[in-house]
Amino acid sequence: MQRAPHVAVIYHSRKGTLHALARAAADGALAGGATVRLRRVEDRALKGPPPGAPHPVPVATHDDVLWADGVVFGTPTYFGNVSAALKQFLESTSDLWRAGALADRVVTGMTSANSPHGGREATLLALYRSMYHWGTLIMSADPTDSSFTAAGANPYGVGAPPATDGALPDTYLRAAGALGRRIGHYAHQLAASRASRAARSTTRPTRIAVLHHPDCASTRILADALAHGARSAQAEVRLRPLAPPGTAHTPTGARAATPADVAWADAVAFGAPVRAGLVAPLLSQFLAACEPLCTTGELAGKTVTAFVTTSHPHSGSETALLALYDVLHHWGAVLVPPGYTDPAVAAAGGNPYGTAHSTAGGSRPADATVKAAAFQGQRLARLTARLRGRCATSPGPPREPPPADRAGPQPPRPPVLSLSERNST
Repeated sequence: MQRAPHVAVIYHSRKGTLHALARAAADGALAGGATVRLRRVEDRALKGPPPGAPHPVPVATHDDVLWADGVVFGTPTYFGNVSAALKQFLESTSDLWRAGALADRVVTGMTSANSPHGGREATLLALYRSMYHWGTLIMSADPTDSSFTAAGANPYGVGAPPATDGALPDTYLRAAGALGRRIGHYAHQLAASRASRAARSTTRPTRIAVLHHPDCASTRILADALAHGARSAQAEVRLRPLAPPGTAHTPTGARAATPADVAWADAVAFGAPVRAGLVAPLLSQFLAACEPLCTTGELAGKTVTAFVTTSHPHSGSETALLALYDVLHHWGAVLVPPGYTDPAVAAAGGNPYGTAHSTAGGSRPADATVKAAAFQGQRLARLTARLRGRCATSPGPPREPPPADRAGPQPPRPPVLSLSERNST
């Protein structure tokens, strides 16, 4: 029998704002059929439970993360960044990260700042940088959901003003509830695929579009490798070079990528050289051409990843990928970075955001970099299949499961938040 998806809502709140948002997100996940744990991180500077919590909320532990299929993190903004209390909790998970126990969960975030532009976007993006390292799937807000638009249309999650005496306008509570329902949906897909991993699916293959800059030999090699990795996970792949809008074929006669390829795909991998810390303009032009699909909601929920080439090791190998992912949040996409989820990533330089090659050492990527790109494609196909409800067979020997899934005695777990318990708070 398939279990309900597990969603953990883990937050830091000093004045009650994030507590109110967390309760709303938990309610949304519960309404969607998830089992929910509402947990606060320990704040050593705050004595007792946070304001707005008439009944003590349990303190978050590592087990709450291991238990969850999806996690909603909530943090107030401090100087445009995550609060020290939540950051301390994240940093305490280092041993779990080294063991590979944090990967392949879906996460999203909520925050609050006094000023409308005082960090309600930047704080969420800062939070997600840690999540890239974990190897999680990062969930954007749904641009087709009117509750997000009413709350300011923040594509990165929910950003709210401070509560007045612990009370927030319903606009932001509805957005938090929608975020909880949305992550509950993806958590359900992950839980269902985990429970039926051995099942044989009769649905169509997962569709992957690998779209790359045509004028960079290094990028083409990485694109080929990523496409090969996706095919090894039973995906149907379209490998397409980019071209100026309206161009049907590249100068070499290859069929050029179009927005129709993006609409066809369940997942998209983008590859481009870096110019001044950003992806090359040709890719930016292509993304602009996809805007009508974004407006109609056809891009929401697609999984995405990216890879780059640079002239020097530190001339945009990280920043260009992060900037590109910031754009793809506006699609309502689910970001699938490689994280540190396979030794191939570390062997290629340890970039958790995506495969990167520096042409300073030659135009042809090293074998280790090519292997990292292949793994990134395989990972994208495998996780996309899971989110679609289709079980993908992973090539190679099965990897050792994380500690929480191994047989043998397990430490006692804190009580699950039931609907009755929720109503009591």
